[in-house]
Amino acid sequence: MFGLTWEKIASAVQGKLHTSASGKLSKPTGACIDTRNLQQGDLFFALKGENTDGHRFLKEAREKGAVGAVVNYIPSDVTFTDFPLLVVEDTVKALQQLAAAQRQIFTGAVIAVTGSTGKTSTKEMVAAILQEKGPVLKTMENHNNELGLPLSLLAVKQEHRFVVVEMGMRGLGEIDFLCRISQPDYGVITNIGHTHQELLGSQEKIAQTKAELIAHLPARGGIVLPAASKNILRPWLSNIRCATLWFGLNGSADICALEPRLLGEKGIDFDLVYRREAVGEIHLPLPGRHNILNALAAAGIGKHLGLTWAEICAGLAKVTLPKMRLEFEQIKSKDVQVINDAYNANPDSMCSALEVLQEAAVGKRAIAVLGDMYELGDFTEEGHLFVGRLVKEKGLAYLITVGKLGEIIARGAEAAGMNPERVHRCLNNEEAFFYLQEIMQSGDVILVKGSRGVKMEEIIVRLVSS
Repeated sequence: MFGLTWEKIASAVQGKLHTSASGKLSKPTGACIDTRNLQQGDLFFALKGENTDGHRFLKEAREKGAVGAVVNYIPSDVTFTDFPLLVVEDTVKALQQLAAAQRQIFTGAVIAVTGSTGKTSTKEMVAAILQEKGPVLKTMENHNNELGLPLSLLAVKQEHRFVVVEMGMRGLGEIDFLCRISQPDYGVITNIGHTHQELLGSQEKIAQTKAELIAHLPARGGIVLPAASKNILRPWLSNIRCATLWFGLNGSADICALEPRLLGEKGIDFDLVYRREAVGEIHLPLPGRHNILNALAAAGIGKHLGLTWAEICAGLAKVTLPKMRLEFEQIKSKDVQVINDAYNANPDSMCSALEVLQEAAVGKRAIAVLGDMYELGDFTEEGHLFVGRLVKEKGLAYLITVGKLGEIIARGAEAAGMNPERVHRCLNNEEAFFYLQEIMQSGDVILVKGSRGVKMEEIIVRLVSS
């Protein structure tokens, strides 16, 4: 946070400041909603949740070095008056208002990344590319909602040249709302898949929601779009005012890849092509053919922002991903490799992860441990059956499913012809762990993947610690 005095903060959030502190108040240097993550100099926002109330932690925030707090009310047990308290009607709204005020002050470029899958990976790649030009702030992990995005914006410093924000959504209007806060200059839509169909009802509605980003980009900015989704995005293309680049594996896209060479867990090499001209060789240190598309999308942002192809290639060669996203781990005692992709799941990302498993397990036994996929709506049954059929097509040694929806994956695999003796259904992660212990052999490669709510990393923690 920079450039925001207490007077400006109070004005932005329409609050009333209460303090007995004499002299000049310390300016906040960041924002926080959880005292467990609070840093010296933060402004603490006391939010009310289903299970807790941030107003209970004002004393702790003060003791940990917060310079003040934004509150709905002053609790009766708060007896100290030297700690500035800014009273507002709604602390969540105040957080968002302050982030919007910070964005008004920031003079660098803001890049927004959204899509059904690949948001976090693409965000990391965009940030790695732009780091070749100057300091970059990016949303931490997947802080992509009405709380995480404002917190990310309030972490910006004066030295930052770029801010890369990830935008998730849980319904129509959410991306529009996040854009009103962050006012992006550039944007990426990674793809239009089936994620969130439970919330929106159809793939067309998903496209409509993602396309809310398009209307917010200024004429001086730029958008990068997936060529594979051109037809479904067509109704909203007339809203584009800025420069547009299309990416895809087809040579007709503005940015595409030629001759991809898969290197297993070491990543991928491919030739970068811009409008039918080879412009560079890329080594992407991430596994999975799907990451080629994410890299092409990120390269498009680099092109919009004037980076050279050499800078774009250099940035992509340095990218790393957060934990639990196709992360290779080793069980040394058993010489078994585990692919930890447990952060989240949908049919598209399941397909990508199964490809990575197949590539990593050449000449070895491949085992998939797959859990429920949430938010698929009317596509729930077909989405899980589809993944089961994929498992059969990949010729895996074993399929282990977790959860009631995971059981549909098992049905899909068996219906496609997989030997039922190679399919095992588990109610929970503990059952899956014990069954893996029974069947694991030296040299096996195991993929573990499911939706966030299934917390399938619990299986990996037990495997590695055992």
